[in-house]
Amino acid sequence: MKRLILRHTLAVRFFHWWNAVSIIMLILTGFYIHTPYGFPIFSSMDVARKIHFIFMYAVIAGLVGRLYYAFISGDYRNFKPRFRDIPNMFALMKYYLFLSDRLPDWGEKYNPGQKMMYAGFVPLLIIQIVTGFILYWPTALNHWAVWLGGPMVVRIVHYVVAWIFVYCVAAHLYLDITEGIANIVGMITGRVPEDLHAKHRKQASPAPDKGVATEG
Repeated sequence: MKRLILRHTLAVRFFHWWNAVSIIMLILTGFYIHTPYGFPIFSSMDVARKIHFIFMYAVIAGLVGRLYYAFISGDYRNFKPRFRDIPNMFALMKYYLFLSDRLPDWGEKYNPGQKMMYAGFVPLLIIQIVTGFILYWPTALNHWAVWLGGPMVVRIVHYVVAWIFVYCVAAHLYLDITEGIANIVGMITGRVPEDLHAKHRKQASPAPDKGVATEG
């Protein structure tokens, strides 16, 4: 029987699924609000708008909670950029584009692509929160809209960032599925096989930085 190791703490798993459900619901309701006749999955615009803003508040709570946990636990160290992330990113791209069957040993919890995506969610969510409130209260927050270039610019930015989330979620699902069921189960149980990526590792790999957290 393969030895299991703790990869994700309870807090990390909770915020992962909390934010995942919130983001997916925001995407679905957002599509309906944008094109209700082309994406008829809700009973009315009023229902879609209410659900949209319920999950907007949920994702705000999830974002604040996840950032708070990251700093009090030291988990933020797992997302720190390293110089070696640049060559490792190319190695990662080669692996997922089927140009190589090996991965370097990152020496830390997340690979460069994961760090870029997860850290990038923070500014993207902030953009969506700000533009979303402006679109919901266009009169009260009109001065914000003017400062950002006008209501149309705000709407376009909100729409474009929504599509970025769609592509990120799709890529995240694809990469998780291709890594095997154990990787997905790990985000539920918190534990993964110790040799999860062993068969893809290069023998010569950079040494991990000292002090990098491996759990959390």
